[in-house]
Amino acid sequence: MKRRNFTLGILALLPVMPLLAGCWSQREIDDLSLVAGIALDKAQETKVETALNKNGAARKKDDLISITYQVFTSSSGGGQGRGGGGSSEQKRYQNFTETGDLLLESTREISLRTERPIFAQHFKTLVIGDELLRTTPFRNFMDLMYRESEFRPSALVFVARGLARETFELKGAKEIPAFRILKMVDNQYKSTRILPSVTLTKLLTYLQSKSSFLLQAIVKGGEEIKFAGAGIVQGQSGKLVGFLDEDELSSVTLITGKVRGGTVKFTDEETGQKNLYEILSYKSDIVPRVEGDNLSFEVRIESRGRLSESWVMGEKSFNDRFLKRQGEYVAKQMERSIRQTLEKIQKQYKADVLGFGKELRIHEPKVWDKVKSQWDQRFSQAEVRVQAKTIVAEFGASGSKIAEHQNPPEP
Repeated sequence: MKRRNFTLGILALLPVMPLLAGCWSQREIDDLSLVAGIALDKAQETKVETALNKNGAARKKDDLISITYQVFTSSSGGGQGRGGGGSSEQKRYQNFTETGDLLLESTREISLRTERPIFAQHFKTLVIGDELLRTTPFRNFMDLMYRESEFRPSALVFVARGLARETFELKGAKEIPAFRILKMVDNQYKSTRILPSVTLTKLLTYLQSKSSFLLQAIVKGGEEIKFAGAGIVQGQSGKLVGFLDEDELSSVTLITGKVRGGTVKFTDEETGQKNLYEILSYKSDIVPRVEGDNLSFEVRIESRGRLSESWVMGEKSFNDRFLKRQGEYVAKQMERSIRQTLEKIQKQYKADVLGFGKELRIHEPKVWDKVKSQWDQRFSQAEVRVQAKTIVAEFGASGSKIAEHQNPPEP
């Protein structure tokens, strides 16, 4: 009996013994270069790399791609910076760029330049330069991101107009650029010009299905960055084929219905004055129509909003006729902008980045099976009809309270 109890006691301690021994492979945070963001560009050495190579640091490689890691400096955790002193004006981040032919090799190369090894399990932002994405298929340089478990699949992906690594350099020492980009996405409820997030996981789905898609574009100007439209990635080639500007991206958001808020600028046709409509609620349906070999779609939009700004002199915001007229003008502006954007996407880029194919697959699966292998081409030839209905339900506290047929009160 005693032997049995002793054996049971030993077995009960077995799960605990590794904890008692401690994590022998554990590394302290202060001993790691914690990555906030990663930028990928077509090969272009930095001045630092050129100087190091000139002084004998060159290795055998083909210059195909540059990878930039943005890491926290120790000062961002409250300690002293790399230069010592812990000055409040010191940058909270440092960028390391390596140029070569393989991303993992370049990553390892950074360990020859810093005392802390790269640790990317918590990185948030991946920015890809447009020149790299125009010339190299996405699948070629994304293999490392999916093969290595160290890269976080929830990281968000963007395309830069120009060098991606330049978006990681901002004026001031208090912000980490990779995190600022991440926080800008949260403003989607204020603008129709911000796309729903594309994570590494969602990107993999696009690449595996060879579907065309959009990436939020970032542009650097002076010492600031801004979301500026979207990059179009063609599904079959996996390359960037062009950009939509900010107004065109707004139209895309209106088509897909992925609207959390935003505004529509329109003109009062009676006066020629500019007004602004703010979206409060929004719904969009893409309805496929199949008649024999003819394939077409209808985009049906319903929106309710408020008149947030009006330049119409003497306008009567409480007047039903005035509000109805403004709602009609908003609908016309939406339809006009959407048709112009559809023309560009269908005829110039021939890439379904709007989800029309998805709706066809859901509603007409047999038809989809016949056309899916050449869907982008079929989409470019399909007729799309747009119908918008908008209601101006609110108008703020501005405007005349005198009804159209009501006489003003006597003095």
